[in-house]
Amino acid sequence: MVCFFAFASEDRHVFASNLFLRTLADLYSIFQFPTHTFLFSFLGAHLWLYFLGLVFNCAFYAFIIEFGIAAETTYKENKKKQETEN
Repeated sequence: MVCFFAFASEDRHVFASNLFLRTLADLYSIFQFPTHTFLFSFLGAHLWLYFLGLVFNCAFYAFIIEFGIAAETTYKENKKKQETEN
């Protein structure tokens, strides 16, 4: 929601433009991907579908971040094991 309000205020020139607001406004477009980018005509028709798409996006990004952290941890553990074996 913060990114949405930053995007709206940046779009309508409500507040003075600064780096923080521009960054939040740019993040709004990123956080809408992939559901709202590909399915906006369907999701924009109903408010509850719009928010369901946002929830899906949050779960999608949480999965990607968790997968990245797990992969990095596994890589570091395997590297540490190889170093101790040698």
